[in-house]
Amino acid sequence: EHKKINFILHPSEYTNIMFWEAAWMFISLCKELYSKNGILTLDAHPWNVTFDGANPVFFDFSSFYKGDIVTQEWIDEFEAFFAIPIRLASFSKKTFPLSMEYRREHRNGFGHLVIKLGLLSKLQDNKFKYISKYAEKPSQLFDKILNWLENNKPISAESEYWSGYEQSHLAEINNPKTIKQKFVHEILASKKPKTVLDLASNKGFYAIMADKLGASVIAFDYEEETINQCRTEVKNIGANVTSVLMNFNTPTPPSGIGLLNKSSYERLGSDIVLALGLIHHICLVQRIPVYIFCEICKNYASSGIILEFVDSTDVHVNSWKADIPIDYNIKSIQNYMKDKFSKIEKSENILHEGVNRTIVYFYN
Repeated sequence: EHKKINFILHPSEYTNIMFWEAAWMFISLCKELYSKNGILTLDAHPWNVTFDGANPVFFDFSSFYKGDIVTQEWIDEFEAFFAIPIRLASFSKKTFPLSMEYRREHRNGFGHLVIKLGLLSKLQDNKFKYISKYAEKPSQLFDKILNWLENNKPISAESEYWSGYEQSHLAEINNPKTIKQKFVHEILASKKPKTVLDLASNKGFYAIMADKLGASVIAFDYEEETINQCRTEVKNIGANVTSVLMNFNTPTPPSGIGLLNKSSYERLGSDIVLALGLIHHICLVQRIPVYIFCEICKNYASSGIILEFVDSTDVHVNSWKADIPIDYNIKSIQNYMKDKFSKIEKSENILHEGVNRTIVYFYN
């Protein structure tokens, strides 16, 4: 037996380096299983892999069987679902973002069709095709694939807007300093949620806080380098936060045969959801209606939502000169939340140097 894996990720929810690490782990596992026990896997696709914290893990034990020859079907499957997206991520800066788009597809789609028809032949590495001749020598085959992976590491993700943001305000995880940090810490410590989802987690300060307070934690953000920084911080501090690359506005839909691969709402849903420093960007900059923002948060949360409300008079919001929706206020948000979370707790107002914010906990 092994410990329960709380969150099953979709291959499109990895950064490119995470996806590469998943492939490396999978082939290393295949090599060890064969060399020690003569065991192979029926499948060679990434839907049998997820992440537990910063570590990729394989979870489909029904895929194991005794054998001596790796099938061509296995090799073709690895190329289509692992090698091609890795090649996209390592080929150039232009193809780098296409890796995630390709990984959104399941068994078919535009990207898979383009590759299958040979319209992007440069991405189909002839060196990988050469690997097929080792099908009857599995140990050598796996060594060749590991060597190919070593030569096709993803290029580095570029720094984006939030890469340099200082999220902790120099506080320590177990020693919160600000009103916001203290309020979030108090709620998490008193409610003791088993699972926590941190929306727009940045480098994971609050996700790590939740982990240290005993929760299983998933954290997502839409910038690749920011998620990579979050993973580095998680490793350095010894936390077990699982990081995901995903946009708040476009949750991963159901996929696969019969749409049996569940949506991100179902897979990443948690007891408490953290929506900190987010609503003003979504509703004022990106012009997403306030009620839709609330619906997305509610779809992930089963017990409560800790939301940071940034008032329209806040110095940062005021500088944007954005049109403020008539329902952009705590009272309207409370009304949108009440069908699922009828109770509310609020922090004291955060007022300093033009900042005007309130942390609100919606719960049953």
